[in-house]
Parts: sequence; structure tokens; C-alpha cells
Amino acid sequence: MTTIRLLSENDVRSVGLSLDETLRLTEQAYCLDAEGRVEVPTKIGVHPDYPGSFLHAMPAWADGTRALGMKWVSYFPGNFDRGLADSTGIIVLNDPDHGHPVCIMEGMYVTFLRTAACAAVAVRALIRRDPETLLLVGCGGLGKWSLRVMAAAFPSLRTVYVSSRRAETRERFAADMAGEGPFSVVAVEDIRDVGPQSDIVVSSVPPGEARPVTADCLAPGSFYVPLDLTNAWHDDVPGAMDRIVADNPDNLTGLFARARPRAAFDPARVERLQEIVAGGGARADPAARTLVGVCGIASTDVVIGWEIFRRAAAAGTGTLFKMT
Repeated sequence: MTTIRLLSENDVRSVGLSLDETLRLTEQAYCLDAEGRVEVPTKIGVHPDYPGSFLHAMPAWADGTRALGMKWVSYFPGNFDRGLADSTGIIVLNDPDHGHPVCIMEGMYVTFLRTAACAAVAVRALIRRDPETLLLVGCGGLGKWSLRVMAAAFPSLRTVYVSSRRAETRERFAADMAGEGPFSVVAVEDIRDVGPQSDIVVSSVPPGEARPVTADCLAPGSFYVPLDLTNAWHDDVPGAMDRIVADNPDNLTGLFARARPRAAFDPARVERLQEIVAGGGARADPAARTLVGVCGIASTDVVIGWEIFRRAAAAGTGTLFKMT
């Protein structure tokens, strides 16, 4: 009879997985993928009649860590105005020896954590210098975790700029995050004033007509990570990049073709990130502008999820129940 451990967000947080450990696990998942030891199909989904909504199924198997499971994530834009989260997620883990489910955990905490970690691991594998300036375009949950994880990956950061459509949100973000590390957090209205002096630019904005990131906002030698994938950048950005890397090139190519057909984009230019992380690709030219596409591959969710589950089981954390 299968016993399943149910882990709430508080349970997930309580196991004490550090940011450095999260970066290590994310890097491990990418390296296993580069070695051909990961099975992670491109996410599939359904699209209910609520405008702009989707639910994605994201299964993965990572040999080497014996991490098996699936993330089930939803996105209903505008939920926030109804007092609900726009996105929800759960992670289901299955025992690789018999296939039975052993854990169901809240999945959005891991999603924020691993998405930011994927961005940081990618930049760390490519960059040739110690970055000092980070620009965040968007200051929601992904903005917060991007700051925390980038700061863990790059202790050299000294200045963090943050921009959003509303002055009160960016100013509140700057005040809330000011004590997170030995760096200053500065709210800015126009990213054109600070983009050309930023080493790393991360965008995480909802869909809309405004596209604040233009090619002239991105300095030579900088890294642009659109965690929103297609929402923040102007059509001139992909064509102006000297290098484009992604953890799922086919997914990125298809998404750009569907969502941003007017952008100048050559699919043949996209390099696979996993091989670069594993040491199989050159670091970026110091004067090159690089776009990093983090598409969200489930191997990272499942590898991190299994580490959380193991720690929770050892500590007796969570609620146990039986399916039959």
C-alpha cells in the first residue's frame, strides 16, 4: 500500500535547501542532460476557454540522481485581480523502483527557485568576468528570486536596478530587498538610463503591449535573460544578439515563431545550454551580447524536488496519507 508524503510550501521551505545547493543541483541536472542521462520531453498542455490560460504537464526522469516525477502547472492571467495567484503548481514524485507516487508537493516555490537558478547557472557558465551590476525588469516573485539567486551565484554584485510599470511597486521592491546583501537596490523609471551599464539584465513581466527592453538597452558584453521569454523585448533584440543559448532550443524557436513572428530570429543560431554548462562550449566573447533562453525543463524541477523530498522524509516533515 503506497504512502504519499504531502508537502506544503511551508514544509518545502523548512527543509533548508540553500541557494548554493540549489545552484549545484540545477547544474547537475544540466550536466546529466548533456551526458544523455535525462529524459525530459518538451512540455505539453491544454488551453481552457479562460483567455490566455494554459496548464502544462512536465514529466522528467534523471538517471544518476534517480529523480522521477512530473510538474503540473497552471497560468490564468488576471487571477491576481480576483484575489488569486496567476500561477499554481504541484510536483508529483514517483519511486523509480516501482513507479508508485511517493510525494505531492507545492510546486511554485520550486518553480521560482529553479527558474532563477537556471538563469544564474547559464550566465555563470558563459561569463568571463565578475559582474557588478544587475538590472531587473519586473519586480514580482521571479524578480525577487532572480535577485537572491544571482547574488548567491555572483558575490561581486554591487548595484541592482529594478524597473516596473508602476512607481510604487518598484520603490517597494527596492525597500524590501535592500537588506538582502552587500549591494544597493535602486528603483528606476526608464531602463534606457541604466541598461547600457548593466552586466546582466533579467526580465519577468506579464503579457502586455509595452516592450521595454530594446537592443540599445543591452551593453556589449552583457547577458539578457528574458524569464518571461517573449513579453519584455522589442523586435530588434534577437537580431542584435551576438549569441543565443537555450535549455530547449526547439521550444524557444517555436515560441518565438508563434508569439513574435516579426522579430529577426535565426533558429540555426541557438546553442544548447546543457553542453555549455557541462564544459562543452566556449565562454562568451567579452564584447558579445548574449541572450539566454530559460524555457523551463522539468528535469531541474524533479531533481530539486527529490532532494527536498529526501530531506523531508528524513526529518518526518509533511503529512502522510494512503491512496487506498
